[in-house]
Amino acid sequence: MNILVMRFSAMGDVALLTPVLVAIASKHPNLQIILATRGNYSPFFYNIPNVHVIGYNLKKYKGLSGMWKLYKEISVFGPFDKIIDLHASLRSKIFGYLFRIKKVPVFTIIKGRRDKRKQTRRRRKILTKLPHTVDRYLKVFEKAGFSANIRKGSWINVDLESKIYAKNYFKSIGIIKKDKLWIGFAPFAGHKLKEWPIYKSEKLIELILKEFDSALFLIGSTDEMTLIKKTVDTDDLPNCYIVNGGNYGLRGELGIMEKLDLIIGMDSSNLHIAALMNKPVIGIYGTTHPYSGFGPYMQEDLGVLQIDNLSCRPCSIYGNTTCYRKDFACMELIDPVDVIQRIKLILKKK
Repeated sequence: MNILVMRFSAMGDVALLTPVLVAIASKHPNLQIILATRGNYSPFFYNIPNVHVIGYNLKKYKGLSGMWKLYKEISVFGPFDKIIDLHASLRSKIFGYLFRIKKVPVFTIIKGRRDKRKQTRRRRKILTKLPHTVDRYLKVFEKAGFSANIRKGSWINVDLESKIYAKNYFKSIGIIKKDKLWIGFAPFAGHKLKEWPIYKSEKLIELILKEFDSALFLIGSTDEMTLIKKTVDTDDLPNCYIVNGGNYGLRGELGIMEKLDLIIGMDSSNLHIAALMNKPVIGIYGTTHPYSGFGPYMQEDLGVLQIDNLSCRPCSIYGNTTCYRKDFACMELIDPVDVIQRIKLILKKK
């Protein structure tokens, strides 16, 4: 049987597909899965049997004519027996309609938008724990007739190219062997309101290098690392290194992250990717909340650092809003010392 799975963006949401596809591929070995997504996300799905990633640069498919062209290109990999729409965007719904015309059954994710609005409204907030995004994905496959159980991670594996990128990176910064704790820190996110104030990130960097016999790797894009360099002089900080995703790409970043012992981040793709690689994580949550279904997968206890007694939280699902209180209390009240204590707790447990 040949099925099409659609999930185009964002990066963290696409990465969260990996536990599901690993489970489905294991339970249904005769199933051929065509995954339509953004082209640069294919490294997430390395070594998953019978999963074939068809990557696209969506900027080339604008407007109705672009969607029609993309639909025709995807159809070449058919015929499909079933369609799994895990995006539920306008684009994927149009594709679903076109496949239904051809009598192909389409199964679409239910994102729970109404329940999420109840979480984020200012008054009469209802903060109940909603299904994790991974569980919502799995539910769609179950409706399509493909049940499976999630196995233990890790769920993202790195290929040989990623390992070579990592080896070359560590060699370039003069690290030949691992003789101390390696900690990753991704201080940025896709939306500013999900980010810790930069002065707190600076303080955390200093505390980590003071408290632990460690090497600290700052993870981010080219623009993000340019910003951090303006406030943190890494040249004067022994054992503090820049991991510029713009130089190494997703493959290189995955290879480097595989070597780390613990990763700290905001509610961002880096945090979710690290959790899917089965790395101990500490996610700093403010505007958003793990109860919305976006906690670090299988690490929603020690892996989440947040202020619990703020009635305004969460005010957003994705962080694409403004702080109506104007004091950014959800992030300001989390101290770098809190992160240090959580690191010690995780290391003691490990």
